[in-house]
Amino acid sequence: MKQFTKLQLQLLHLLSDGQCHSGNLIGEQLGVSRTAIWKNISQLAELGLAVTRIPQQGYQLRQPMIPLDELLIRQRLKSRYYEKTTNFHLFAELGSTNQFLKELDSNSSINVCCAEKQTQGRGRFGRHWISPFGENIYFSGRWELNCCLSRLSGLSLVVGLAILASLRDSGIAEDVRIKWPNDLLWGNKKLCGILIEAIAEANSCAQVIIGIGINVNTATHEQPLADKPWCSLYEITGNTFDRNRLVGDLIYHLNNYLDKFLLAGFVAFTDEWQELDYLQGKFIEVSQPTGSTSGYACGVNQLGQLGLRDEKGNIQYLSSGDTSLKPLK
Repeated sequence: MKQFTKLQLQLLHLLSDGQCHSGNLIGEQLGVSRTAIWKNISQLAELGLAVTRIPQQGYQLRQPMIPLDELLIRQRLKSRYYEKTTNFHLFAELGSTNQFLKELDSNSSINVCCAEKQTQGRGRFGRHWISPFGENIYFSGRWELNCCLSRLSGLSLVVGLAILASLRDSGIAEDVRIKWPNDLLWGNKKLCGILIEAIAEANSCAQVIIGIGINVNTATHEQPLADKPWCSLYEITGNTFDRNRLVGDLIYHLNNYLDKFLLAGFVAFTDEWQELDYLQGKFIEVSQPTGSTSGYACGVNQLGQLGLRDEKGNIQYLSSGDTSLKPLK
């Protein structure tokens, strides 16, 4: 568990434009010695920062990077008139953002944890989540929801819709679809994953952790994964993004969608979901601990359960499982 020092955060902001900066000038701007600059940049490089030392010139990032900064996230939220009490826990390096919030003392405020890098990031079924330093969003939010756990059916689908709404604010939506129950895809490549953990229920209130990984600035097209195709906002648009703005928009939309979900349930989102359903009409396989089932995906019901139609036309509804496309025999 590591957090940026004040000096390291200042250094990252100075270098964020991708230009070469002289060690002498940086030291004068920040009021510290060249040795302190060298030492702190070396520490950042050990974390994974892609920085080049150019002899007689200074330091330069190999690609622009704006660090996660609570002040910038709060400024974005303020611009959207967001007023919920929210505590931020931002780290340079952390094992798992979900795990950190699980171990946090219970309180009624919204708690948000983000890291520049996760060393033990995971998705559903304990799968490893690739977490390069300073490129993507590794986010977890802990909400106290005024309902019992039994009313949370369809929550992961609502979270997916909220994520897509937040991306639209940055002009990203074209061809992005949601794959039941917890992935956002562009084409057949994974853009975002969701991991929801209910950790407590007391006095008709549920404590829920919503973990979200969004591939943002990684050049995924240069790092293909044959078994698990992935993509990023950079691959989709050719642009790099300020993750502080994205995180602010994400919190804003998550809060609004959760409020609506608590008021009306998943039924209020079924039309929106149907328009974005990646699996609709496809022949798929659903893997569960008890075995696998195949059939044609035919949307979701009012509880967010996936409809699976077999060759005889019978439909069964599934509450959980891992879905994948399956070639027709």
